[in-house]
Amino acid sequence: MVEPAVILVGNKQDLCHMRDVGWDEGQKLAIDFRCQFCELSAAEQSLEVEVMFLRLIKDILMIFKHKEKRRPSGSKSMAKLIN
Repeated sequence: MVEPAVILVGNKQDLCHMRDVGWDEGQKLAIDFRCQFCELSAAEQSLEVEVMFLRLIKDILMIFKHKEKRRPSGSKSMAKLIN
């Protein structure tokens, strides 16, 4: 089974004085879930939001590329069924 591409995103970085979850806690959670972590402010950093989504798309494409390399050919699979 292929692991999904996941990014844990902390939003509203511009309102850090109102934060409920610290950066360390977000980073630890990302490590626990084996995913990437970033903080940003969608209101002030639209480029960072775009970069985050591009990173996620790149990760998804890498997963599919890796999955395609591991897929057995039809003839090998058929040989296993016959034998």
